[in-house]
Amino acid sequence: MEIDVGAYIGDLLFDHNSVNIPGLGGFVARYKPAFSDQVQGELHPPAKGLNFNGNLVVDDGLLAEYIRDKHQLSLGEARQAVDDYVQKVREAIARREIVVFPKVGRLYKDYENNLQFLADGTNFNTDSYGLPIVHFYPVSRAERPAVKPVATPKPPPRPAMKDMRTFFSRLFGNGLAVIIGLAVVVVVVAIYFLLFNRPGKDPETGTLPTSRINVSPSMEQPADTAGEDDDLLIDDSYIGEDPTTAPAEPDTEGPTAAPGQRYFIIALGAYGNEQNAEGMVKRLFEAGYEPYTEKTGNLTRVGIQKAYTSDSDLQATLEVMRKKFSKDAKVWKVKR
Repeated sequence: MEIDVGAYIGDLLFDHNSVNIPGLGGFVARYKPAFSDQVQGELHPPAKGLNFNGNLVVDDGLLAEYIRDKHQLSLGEARQAVDDYVQKVREAIARREIVVFPKVGRLYKDYENNLQFLADGTNFNTDSYGLPIVHFYPVSRAERPAVKPVATPKPPPRPAMKDMRTFFSRLFGNGLAVIIGLAVVVVVVAIYFLLFNRPGKDPETGTLPTSRINVSPSMEQPADTAGEDDDLLIDDSYIGEDPTTAPAEPDTEGPTAAPGQRYFIIALGAYGNEQNAEGMVKRLFEAGYEPYTEKTGNLTRVGIQKAYTSDSDLQATLEVMRKKFSKDAKVWKVKR
């Protein structure tokens, strides 16, 4: 029975990407996307491109099994039919003949004795099978004359003086000048109050500072200690100072002594921090002493006020203050 083995290769390529012919080579199919041929004016659908690989000589069994099922033969008989077909193809190629594989292509040897394969136009891609090649032709269109743009003449430049007048007319017309004038007035008034209206003694009226009002003439006035460091003890008096030359004492937070009573004030420190001053006052109060505070500039002087009958009482109290509260404690004021 004559079997046309070459006719079955094309059938297998619809379902497989490669079909090997043992002892000859293999046909390999690869996806080829749609493309257009501008020269021929053709649009080709997606397909499978075929190549022949002479190195694929190992039998993959596809061709023999297909012949066995097609002709109801044994596998050995099918393989023998394939071998006989390969022998005929090799002899034909050796005679420089062209071997035709139906629906696949043609195989031959060139002048350099190399196998060459020329594929047919069969589309083995089942997804696009049956789509024809579409021919297209260029559409001729009449050329429209190009419209040249008309150049718009530029307006002549306006005089600079006219532009300035327009600017100022818009400025004053929008009320911006009024806003600027009000802002200038506010700034001038603020500068005046900051520089020329500071609180203090008026040299023309001779007004006394508030520290000199309602002060007993029998008390001593300490020197101004504003600007000294925090927690710095200030000593600006001494025991036995003549009361007739002592300046007036400013108002304090301590109680006023009875008229004619002898008392002294021991200063423990001058504090710039109000919390530190309040803490010392609390300690003195809890210890049973009469705290004394006086505000001098940015500092708060803290001490005790105590009545006495002799200088020994004063010295004993001073020693106690130095041991318990501050080693720099000093007698600040004394009324005898």
